[in-house]
Amino acid sequence: MGFPGADAQAIARMVEALKGAIAQTHPDCEVKVVSISHLKTLPTPDSEVLFCPLTLNIPDSVIGELPPLYSACQDVEALRCAIDERWQVATGKGNLWLPVVLTAKGPIYGEAIGLADEKQQGREEMTPYIQPVHLPDRWRQPLYALGRKLLQWVGAPPATYLIQFGWDEQGLWFDRLWPFPSIPALASLGVQDPDLFTCHWYCLTRQPIYDLTIVPIQK
Repeated sequence: MGFPGADAQAIARMVEALKGAIAQTHPDCEVKVVSISHLKTLPTPDSEVLFCPLTLNIPDSVIGELPPLYSACQDVEALRCAIDERWQVATGKGNLWLPVVLTAKGPIYGEAIGLADEKQQGREEMTPYIQPVHLPDRWRQPLYALGRKLLQWVGAPPATYLIQFGWDEQGLWFDRLWPFPSIPALASLGVQDPDLFTCHWYCLTRQPIYDLTIVPIQK
């Protein structure tokens, strides 16, 4: 996936987080975890199967059944060019992620996620990502506006998205779009209520989400 710490343990935590979210509201739902190598051998999912990919490495036989935005997200350079040409937004590599929880009623923006420093990564169980990362107010609204326009343009259905970006004193730049809670979303576990994996499941099953809050640190 191209993330620091994108190892089997991190991926397993993503899967368990999504499974936990499913169990909260649909305890009788049958959940099957399928690897990419196994997925390539399966027939196209039927209408009774809710396919919840946590990767963009999806076989062509399956990608055609997903919203067109998955193809757009796979082609990073083409999406960057489109963003630059359409909205004159700078593009490049970034190491920040804006969560956008796109509900049936509209987007809710979470606090940004970034890379933790060495001190914050001191414990083995900690993800190399941290939330919240506080952005200057002058960059929040342009970033939110980009997220809203981008998701509308690609025809994004309700789900949890991560907009990967960068910023400095000169401005913002767009990196790429993740159409699911990718590895940085692990930073939301125990920090944001509801966490981004729970938000993803709620969106996929059209359950309401009214707000995203940062859980106060217990001293």
